[in-house]
Amino acid sequence: IVIPTGNPWLKDHNPIASGEQRVAMAQIAVNSLNLGEKVQVSAMEVKRPGPSYAFDTVTELSKIYPDSKFSLVLGSDAASNLSKWHRSDELKKLVEVLVIDRPDFPGSPTLDIDALNISATAVRAGEFDLLPPAVVTYIKERGLYASK
Repeated sequence: IVIPTGNPWLKDHNPIASGEQRVAMAQIAVNSLNLGEKVQVSAMEVKRPGPSYAFDTVTELSKIYPDSKFSLVLGSDAASNLSKWHRSDELKKLVEVLVIDRPDFPGSPTLDIDALNISATAVRAGEFDLLPPAVVTYIKERGLYASK
Protein backbone atom coordinates (compact mmCIF):
# COMPACT_ATOMS: atom_id res chain seq x y z
CA ILE A 1 0.00 0.00 0.00
CA VAL A 2 1.49 3.32 -1.08
CA ILE A 3 0.28 6.11 1.18
CA PRO A 4 1.25 9.66 0.27
CA THR A 5 1.63 11.71 3.41
CA GLY A 6 -1.12 14.11 4.34
CA ASN A 7 0.26 16.92 6.48
CA PRO A 8 3.94 16.14 7.14
CA TRP A 9 4.53 17.55 10.60
CA LEU A 10 8.34 17.25 10.48
CA LYS A 11 8.64 19.42 7.36
CA ASP A 12 9.29 23.14 7.62
CA HIS A 13 6.97 23.86 4.70
CA ASN A 14 3.77 22.52 3.18
CA PRO A 15 4.05 20.29 0.12
CA ILE A 16 3.86 22.11 -3.24
CA ALA A 17 1.42 19.58 -4.70
CA SER A 18 -1.83 19.08 -2.85
CA GLY A 19 -2.52 15.78 -1.13
CA GLU A 20 -4.98 14.86 -3.85
CA GLN A 21 -2.39 15.62 -6.52
CA ARG A 22 0.24 13.47 -4.77
CA VAL A 23 -2.24 10.60 -4.50
CA ALA A 24 -3.08 10.99 -8.19
CA MET A 25 0.61 10.96 -9.17
CA ALA A 26 1.22 7.82 -7.09
CA GLN A 27 -1.75 6.11 -8.75
CA ILE A 28 -0.56 7.17 -12.22
CA ALA A 29 2.91 5.77 -11.44
CA VAL A 30 1.47 2.47 -10.18
CA ASN A 31 -0.71 2.18 -13.27
CA SER A 32 2.16 3.13 -15.61
CA LEU A 33 4.34 0.42 -14.08
CA ASN A 34 1.52 -2.16 -14.37
CA LEU A 35 1.58 -2.75 -10.62
CA GLY A 36 -2.16 -2.28 -10.06
CA GLU A 37 -2.74 -5.91 -9.10
CA LYS A 38 0.03 -5.83 -6.48
CA VAL A 39 0.12 -2.24 -5.24
CA GLN A 40 -2.73 -0.18 -3.85
CA VAL A 41 -2.57 3.61 -3.45
CA SER A 42 -4.41 4.95 -0.42
CA ALA A 43 -5.47 8.52 0.35
CA MET A 44 -6.06 7.75 4.04
CA GLU A 45 -3.46 10.25 5.30
CA VAL A 46 -4.51 12.96 2.87
CA LYS A 47 -8.11 12.61 4.01
CA ARG A 48 -7.22 12.65 7.73
CA PRO A 49 -7.26 16.15 9.28
CA GLY A 50 -4.29 17.43 11.21
CA PRO A 51 -0.68 16.24 11.18
CA SER A 52 0.12 12.90 9.54
CA TYR A 53 1.67 10.37 11.86
CA ALA A 54 2.78 6.95 10.63
CA PHE A 55 1.73 5.51 14.00
CA ASP A 56 -1.88 6.61 13.41
CA THR A 57 -1.80 5.23 9.87
CA VAL A 58 -0.53 1.83 10.98
CA THR A 59 -3.11 1.76 13.77
CA GLU A 60 -5.85 2.46 11.22
CA LEU A 61 -4.48 -0.16 8.81
CA SER A 62 -4.43 -2.71 11.63
CA LYS A 63 -8.16 -2.22 12.08
CA ILE A 64 -8.82 -2.61 8.35
CA TYR A 65 -6.51 -5.63 7.99
CA PRO A 66 -6.52 -7.23 11.47
CA ASP A 67 -4.71 -10.41 10.43
CA SER A 68 -1.89 -8.66 8.58
CA LYS A 69 1.68 -7.80 9.50
CA PHE A 70 3.04 -4.53 8.18
CA SER A 71 6.40 -3.38 6.93
CA LEU A 72 7.33 0.26 6.73
CA VAL A 73 9.61 0.80 3.75
CA LEU A 74 11.81 3.90 4.00
CA GLY A 75 14.77 5.28 2.15
CA SER A 76 17.94 5.63 4.19
CA ASP A 77 17.38 9.40 4.22
CA ALA A 78 13.95 9.11 5.89
CA ALA A 79 15.12 6.31 8.17
CA SER A 80 17.83 8.55 9.60
CA ASN A 81 15.05 10.68 11.16
CA LEU A 82 12.85 7.82 12.36
CA SER A 83 13.72 8.44 16.02
CA LYS A 84 12.14 11.92 15.68
CA TRP A 85 8.83 10.54 14.40
CA HIS A 86 5.72 10.74 16.57
CA ARG A 87 5.61 7.68 18.88
CA SER A 88 8.49 6.11 16.96
CA ASP A 89 9.27 3.49 19.61
CA GLU A 90 5.65 2.27 19.56
CA LEU A 91 5.60 2.40 15.76
CA LYS A 92 8.67 0.16 15.54
CA LYS A 93 6.82 -2.43 17.65
CA LEU A 94 3.92 -2.45 15.17
CA VAL A 95 5.90 -2.75 11.93
CA GLU A 96 9.04 -4.24 10.50
CA VAL A 97 11.13 -1.31 9.29
CA LEU A 98 12.83 -1.98 5.96
CA VAL A 99 15.42 0.56 4.91
CA ILE A 100 16.23 0.90 1.23
CA ASP A 101 19.65 2.15 0.28
CA ARG A 102 19.29 5.58 -1.30
CA PRO A 103 22.20 6.58 -3.53
CA ASP A 104 23.85 9.74 -2.22
CA PHE A 105 22.40 9.28 1.29
CA PRO A 106 24.43 7.61 4.02
CA GLY A 107 22.68 4.98 6.07
CA SER A 108 22.48 1.32 6.90
CA PRO A 109 20.10 -0.34 4.46
CA THR A 110 18.34 -3.56 5.37
CA LEU A 111 17.11 -4.03 1.81
CA ASP A 112 19.10 -3.40 -1.34
CA ILE A 113 16.80 -3.13 -4.34
CA ASP A 114 19.15 -1.24 -6.64
CA ALA A 115 17.01 1.88 -6.16
CA LEU A 116 17.09 4.59 -8.77
CA ASN A 117 18.93 7.75 -7.79
CA ILE A 118 15.84 9.94 -7.64
CA SER A 119 14.39 12.02 -4.85
CA ALA A 120 11.35 14.18 -4.29
CA THR A 121 13.70 17.14 -3.92
CA ALA A 122 15.13 16.47 -7.39
CA VAL A 123 11.63 16.16 -8.87
CA ARG A 124 10.57 19.45 -7.27
CA ALA A 125 13.67 21.00 -8.88
CA GLY A 126 12.49 19.83 -12.30
CA GLU A 127 14.41 16.57 -12.74
CA PHE A 128 11.71 14.44 -14.34
CA ASP A 129 13.82 12.04 -16.43
CA LEU A 130 13.32 9.02 -14.11
CA LEU A 131 9.56 9.48 -13.71
CA PRO A 132 6.99 7.58 -15.76
CA PRO A 133 5.98 9.77 -18.73
CA ALA A 134 2.34 9.88 -17.58
CA VAL A 135 3.44 11.39 -14.24
CA VAL A 136 5.56 13.99 -16.05
CA THR A 137 2.53 14.91 -18.17
CA TYR A 138 0.41 15.28 -15.02
CA ILE A 139 3.03 17.55 -13.42
CA LYS A 140 3.40 19.74 -16.51
CA GLU A 141 -0.33 20.04 -17.17
CA ARG A 142 -0.83 21.35 -13.63
CA GLY A 143 2.27 23.55 -13.50
CA LEU A 144 3.66 21.71 -10.49
CA TYR A 145 7.22 21.97 -9.25
CA ALA A 146 9.81 23.45 -11.59
CA SER A 147 7.55 23.01 -14.62
CA LYS A 148 5.87 26.36 -13.85
